Amino acid sequence: MLVGYDANNVFRNADGLGEWGRALVEGLASRHVSDYRALLFSTRIKSTYKTYFTSYANVSTYVPEGGARMLPSAWMRYRLNQWLMMEKVKVFHGLNEELPYGIGRDVKTVVTCFGVGEHHNTSLMDSIMWKRRMRYAWNAADVVVAVSEEVKKELLEAGVNEQRVLVIGEKDVFEVSDRVMDQYYELYSRLSAK
Repeated sequence: MLVGYDANNVFRNADGLGEWGRALVEGLASRHVSDYRALLFSTRIKSTYKTYFTSYANVSTYVPEGGARMLPSAWMRYRLNQWLMMEKVKVFHGLNEELPYGIGRDVKTVVTCFGVGEHHNTSLMDSIMWKRRMRYAWNAADVVVAVSEEVKKELLEAGVNEQRVLVIGEKDVFEVSDRVMDQYYELYSRLSAK
């Protein structure tokens, strides 16, 4: 099973979504060594995390190179599809609560939603852009994972189709338990088979 990830938070945030994403990928990579491979796509990697996944043979990292480094967001949003097709990725998971625009039809998409509340950035423009990208992800994803029943309720109130919402989570939103990893692995397996 080959899963691509939007791993910007994994490689740039020390806590919150970064910690959660690292725990999920690391847990799946160590539990499913022979039948799971993760491709982590990020616009840049903080020096703290440059070697984070190097001990896992089933985890690969992709960042923009050459001229693409000048416009890393464009690389992530528009060139990522070329990588996904080249690697034959069947499932792409937006760990950042976002999905790249125009992601290929041959790729099944998952986006995890931690809440419909306000964005963590303070500028009005950042907040507007974040909400726009999240709404796009909710509408484009094959599966929108809510981390709790409360988040599912928020998604439904925001107009997300209930048939595409799946609850995976426990009481603590940022806990990646064995049960949570098993549920994601099952979801990836099911989507890979389609």
